[in-house]
Amino acid sequence: MAVRPIHITGIDANGCLILSDHGHTIANRGDTIQWIIDNNSGVATISSIHDTSSVDVFLPDPTRQPGNSQNWRGTINPNLNPLPQTESYIIYYTKPGSPVVYMNDPLIQVNS
Repeated sequence: MAVRPIHITGIDANGCLILSDHGHTIANRGDTIQWIIDNNSGVATISSIHDTSSVDVFLPDPTRQPGNSQNWRGTINPNLNPLPQTESYIIYYTKPGSPVVYMNDPLIQVNS
């Protein structure tokens, strides 16, 4: 099991998050995914992360890390089947000084 960090480095002209893995995470069952908001990314907070797939890719669901952290963590379902499987999920986020919640829908690919 590995920790797979995804850095949120910015927001493109279309309002999509710029992610260090280009929005396509490759992971294995039991891996921990960590979303990290980089300084000067244009993202103030992650409001929530929702698994929108027909199977539970994350078990338990992703949550904000403890303390004052704006970073989130989620674990890939250790019993996910069949494999490989590619699913989308949604990151809801806000920009500095704005109450508007935006969304981005990257992919996660679970291979083993």
